[in-house]
Amino acid sequence: MFRKSLFILIALVTLISLLLVACGEDTTTTAAPATTTAPATTTKAPTGTTTAPAATTTAPVPTGDKYGGTWREVLTVGPARPIGYPPEAGNDSFTTSSPSNETLLGVKLDSSVYGILATDWKIADDGSSVTLSLRKGVKFHDGSDFNADVCKWNLDGQIAAKTAGSINWKSIEKVDDYTIRINLITYTNTVLSNLAAGVTQQVSKAYVDKNGVEAAKWHPVGTGPFVFESFERDAKITYKRNPNYWDTGKPYVDGVTMTVISDATVRKLAFQKGDFDRLAVAGGVDANELKAAGFAMKTQAGGTFVLIPDSMNANSPWSNVSVRLAASYALDREALAEGLGLGYLNPAYQLYPGYPDLAIPNLALTKYDTAKAKSLLKEAGYPTGFKSVIHVFTRIVPSNYITAVAGYLRDVGINLDIDVPTAGKYDDLRYRGWNDGLLGHGLITMSNKNSAFTTYFSGTGFFSLKMPVGYKEGIDASLASRNYDPKLVQQVIQIMYDDMTVIPYTEQIQIAFYQKGVNDPGADELGIAWPRFKDVWIEKSARK
Repeated sequence: MFRKSLFILIALVTLISLLLVACGEDTTTTAAPATTTAPATTTKAPTGTTTAPAATTTAPVPTGDKYGGTWREVLTVGPARPIGYPPEAGNDSFTTSSPSNETLLGVKLDSSVYGILATDWKIADDGSSVTLSLRKGVKFHDGSDFNADVCKWNLDGQIAAKTAGSINWKSIEKVDDYTIRINLITYTNTVLSNLAAGVTQQVSKAYVDKNGVEAAKWHPVGTGPFVFESFERDAKITYKRNPNYWDTGKPYVDGVTMTVISDATVRKLAFQKGDFDRLAVAGGVDANELKAAGFAMKTQAGGTFVLIPDSMNANSPWSNVSVRLAASYALDREALAEGLGLGYLNPAYQLYPGYPDLAIPNLALTKYDTAKAKSLLKEAGYPTGFKSVIHVFTRIVPSNYITAVAGYLRDVGINLDIDVPTAGKYDDLRYRGWNDGLLGHGLITMSNKNSAFTTYFSGTGFFSLKMPVGYKEGIDASLASRNYDPKLVQQVIQIMYDDMTVIPYTEQIQIAFYQKGVNDPGADELGIAWPRFKDVWIEKSARK
């Protein structure tokens, strides 16, 4: 009861502080009992501004009620990995480069796929390959042609880099000038949805050949509706309309800007002021305040917030399943969801509990029980607890979520220092390993739920995470079924739950707010996580 009251108090304090900031007060709030440390910046992107050369295209810009204005997106952090060279990109790179770089296929919320740079596709009867017909007449922004040679070069680059999305590709074969065949190591039912992922983003081979990989890394040259204009590390990315886009009549807006604002309060105030067209929020006070203010709002089911232990490290307390179970029993998930989400979070004991096809019937829940948690710690050899660290990427997980979680763990003797690394440093920890505790992360859902497991838990998705006995066999069986079978995915989730491989605590409800007169037609069909920029448009009265 005390902790629930504390959550309510924190929410009220936050609201008051927001009002004070809005009125010009210089207000500082301090709430985290755990130690928060920020390491020195790890530089992966160049310092300063990268600017594209002047455009050489001369096609006229169409006119009409839908045409004009600049779509203004706000980011919590800038991309840590290159946006112009997909073999070295990460999830944040794929999204922030999407105005320029297109994939072969797209996927809808209903799991159906549609063509983008591929117009037709066929899986071999024996599941050994998938053949794709490529769109003809498409040019990259530098004027070079998109064809089978270039597509093969792009996909070969993914294989050479051993990216997670390409681990099941044996080879890429050119059939003719506009047909490629991807030969598979084994058939999986994620083969088509995977072709809608960033791993198939296409960039100009001619540009890379002429300028080199280093120049291309932060200068995307794709086929998309917008041409890259400039990049300022941890500050801003800008794109301008591609007048020669293959999808005639699109895009509608003149440009896209993405501005980095790390502070959630500043982002919200900037949106309220009208500086941005769309704002994604994590729920809580901000969501209720913006809803009450009358901003257009869309919601969708989201992913699961989890703690990811360094269980691969035999010397880590987190390698002991009893410690992981103790942490799970230490968390009052209902109070976390209520106090942090204020109606926009759900408790999560397993991965993806809000999806009817994945919820495990009659799951034996690790309900909040501090006595049980302490007993498990004693059993594991930590009768007085231990110290550890949690690294959190605040683009994905709000910092107050981790503060609240750390409070519960501290109550049973697990004392966490909270580290908020730069995006680049967090990437290093995730993909190259950490050996001192936990990562605070969020796992998104995907159209084919198997894709989430292959993305996060295969290869080096989380380098220091040890997968349990039976996991590989379970996910292999789930992937091998000709069609997606939710019962097989449930079995995989059960294996991970019994081992407490990762520790879920809440499930997100995705929320996006829009300014009046701003239209994102793809949101209902494709999801609200990120716009399909070629379709967005702004009413004349709302253009800036």
